[in-house]
Amino acid sequence: MVDEVRKQKVSIIGFAPSWKEGFENKSDDCEIWCLNEMYKVAPEVPNFSADRWFELHDLTSPSKNTKEHQSFLQTCTVPVYVQKKYEHLPNTIVFPFEEIFAWMANKGFGGSRYFTNTIAYLIMFAAMSGFKEIGIYGVDMSTDGEYFHQKASAEYMIGLCEGMGIKVHIPPSSELLKCNQLYAIESSNKLRHWVKAQQSELKKRTQQFAQQEMQARQAEHQAQIAQAELRGAMSAYREWLKRSQ
Repeated sequence: MVDEVRKQKVSIIGFAPSWKEGFENKSDDCEIWCLNEMYKVAPEVPNFSADRWFELHDLTSPSKNTKEHQSFLQTCTVPVYVQKKYEHLPNTIVFPFEEIFAWMANKGFGGSRYFTNTIAYLIMFAAMSGFKEIGIYGVDMSTDGEYFHQKASAEYMIGLCEGMGIKVHIPPSSELLKCNQLYAIESSNKLRHWVKAQQSELKKRTQQFAQQEMQARQAEHQAQIAQAELRGAMSAYREWLKRSQ
């Protein structure tokens, strides 16, 4: 059964540059839904918290069966939705795949099994659960690889939600529901805002990594000095002991 909705809004948060906006725009009547290994970037947001967590992949696969990830899933303090029940994860909930398919089919939606990514599932889960507003942050699906081919499914679900009267918020920096140019009447690139946002985020992260690298080098240098001082002191003590015999 679907959990009773106690709030009117939900923010679904992925890993693309706009993800922090989901926390910045959070209100008291909004749930935060996080997924996969998002806990790794949690330190970047003050008072990071989520209301529900989603890990819909096969947890026996090498990338998901790591000690760190399994430990997080075992100790997570909010409901964690998974693909199926695992004995070693007693605090998890099986995600209602079939219930979503049936709910969409009963509404006459032709794409009731058109799911190619986790975000599409979460959008429809939010709609079925009764949320009135859905924010989608940190989701671009803009590359030429895996995510590009998943994009259409997520956009289809967004369209269904808007057709049902659900308000969907997508930040300007996201590439969802955007195209390079309007067919036949435009030639200018309409994704300049997105590209600039990507560049800004990459520049910020580069600066952060450079600062971390500098701090690591300074720490290493201090450690080398401390080791040299210890070696010098030990040598002096040994020499004194020899002379005092």
